[in-house]
Amino acid sequence: MAKKQVEQTVAPEAPAQAPQQPAAQITLQDLVVVAQIIQLTTQRGAFKAEELADVGNLYNKLIAFLQSTGALTPAPTEETK
Repeated sequence: MAKKQVEQTVAPEAPAQAPQQPAAQITLQDLVVVAQIIQLTTQRGAFKAEELADVGNLYNKLIAFLQSTGALTPAPTEETK
């Protein structure tokens, strides 16, 4: 009796999925550090004069945002001391 050959079909392998990276997250503490970096680099003269307006505007927006979230408290003024 002749042996019957059985064909096996193998499903093609699914392409290996790359592990998913967690979404990048920026915390309020990260933004506080950014504000501190802007302060330090400005004090050290890292920006050109023509760049200071843009840097200052960004810094002011960042500080206002951090104060509105409670991550920073407004600096006391002479009247509130």
